[in-house]
Amino acid sequence: MRRMIIYNPRARATHAKRLSQAADAKLAATGGYELKVPRSPNEATDLARQAAQNDYDQVIAVGGDGTINAVVEGLAGSQTALGIVPLGTGNAAGSNLNLRAGDIAAAMDLIVQGNTRRVDLGRMNGRHFLTMAGIGLDAQVAHELHDAWKRRLGKIAFIRQFIRSTLSYKLSHCHLEITGGEEDIVLDEPLWAMLICNMSIFTWRVNVAPDASPDDGQLDFIIFHRCSMRQLISLAGDNFLFGVDISRHPYVTIAQGRRMQISAQPPTHWQADGDVGGQTPVTAEVIPSALDLIVP
Repeated sequence: MRRMIIYNPRARATHAKRLSQAADAKLAATGGYELKVPRSPNEATDLARQAAQNDYDQVIAVGGDGTINAVVEGLAGSQTALGIVPLGTGNAAGSNLNLRAGDIAAAMDLIVQGNTRRVDLGRMNGRHFLTMAGIGLDAQVAHELHDAWKRRLGKIAFIRQFIRSTLSYKLSHCHLEITGGEEDIVLDEPLWAMLICNMSIFTWRVNVAPDASPDDGQLDFIIFHRCSMRQLISLAGDNFLFGVDISRHPYVTIAQGRRMQISAQPPTHWQADGDVGGQTPVTAEVIPSALDLIVP
């Protein structure tokens, strides 16, 4: 078994000594591992791509969702399996695998004992994502949230920034087309945001797309129509804090499809797996069976 560990020592829940101890204990009996510490997301992508080209069996991404996304970019379309050791704050990828951020031993157990499943990836303007992407307010929060606040406050930093961004956010008038589902959707109206889910859990075990599956050849789109600021904050609180089904809200539409195109005036930010990628216009599409993922 040839394995490469790509480790981000700047992740919030990181601990190098615990990582090396767990890796030595769990992986040594089945071939060991090679440890790489990239200096940037681009270097992490290059390392993962090189591992795939050299027929490594597994690449293990150790860090937050941004680190995992960088490794996914390098492995997309290859036969090298992705293992995840989540150490970040949002922990979208880890939550979808029932892994707690910082539980290195449990993640290593999954890598050794789990199954490999061929899953779809999403792609936004050429950039792949494993779990989710977002356009509008969601991406604005990611754009305005500083890493220092995430390291200092963890989840509270996201809640704080969501409230701050909501109070200052100006809705964009969006032209949106979703195709490849049971029914094509065309909208031309102001929107707060849209989430694009390849997996059901958006972050922190918050299930915004219960029908999303990473191997169904579809993406799930959650559209937040114009409503009052009070209604939006109430919607978010009900879902994030109490698990209320988001589809019950009158200002939310959920649809499935293979491709989405959106333009906005004024242009608005988009993010993939929590990292801001740019501004609209943007095209999102599903890439079926694009990645081997180690799952429970």
